[in-house]
Amino acid sequence: MTNEILQHVGSQIKMFRKIKKMTIDDLAKVISKSKSTVSKYESGEITVDIVTLFDIAKALNINIINLIDYDYGGNAEIEQVHMWQSNVLHMYLQIGKDISSSVIHLKYDDTKKKTTATLYYKVDDNDDLKNCECVYQGYMSHHDNIINFNLKNCLYESESVLINFFVPIKKVDTLSGLISGLSADSIRPTSCKVILSKSPLPFEEQEELLQISKEAIKRLKTEHIFMVDD
Repeated sequence: MTNEILQHVGSQIKMFRKIKKMTIDDLAKVISKSKSTVSKYESGEITVDIVTLFDIAKALNINIINLIDYDYGGNAEIEQVHMWQSNVLHMYLQIGKDISSSVIHLKYDDTKKKTTATLYYKVDDNDDLKNCECVYQGYMSHHDNIINFNLKNCLYESESVLINFFVPIKKVDTLSGLISGLSADSIRPTSCKVILSKSPLPFEEQEELLQISKEAIKRLKTEHIFMVDD
């Protein structure tokens, strides 16, 4: 168990360091440790003392909780999107010609009576979520016909995203929704169509589902409202 915890903490340090675009040497200098020591922290070879953990969290501009959120398993209740009975969801969005894949993990927080959601944004490999562009954390709420995600960027608290999905009465394999936040390029308020799925989708299906309907474009022009309805 101890080795698993050390490896988890180390992998979290590595993930956020890479997202922050810091080298091991960069981080080592900021926390006044050797490059070799930081490398061993990340591989889980040695224990990180609590003071150093706070120093690392400060250097990475994250809450220390993001480094030590180890899941002990056991009888912890797992929250699910009930229509799919799944606590791991796949999300797709398109900017320009590029379609990106993201993964959302859900877990029920019994102390707060809420469902926590962790979004691994833009992953290249679903089996290697740590290699992502960014991590967002927050909460999911769902009702009969609505699923909402309210998330914050773990590195930059000034950035938050809201993701909304309408759930139809009939059983479906995917949901179309809208993500609203700040553009990474222009830092301007932006909204994009997104697709949510229980399982990974082939590229052709991603392309087809992410198309914006003529009706949605017409509504935007005439009513100044971008509504995802397909």
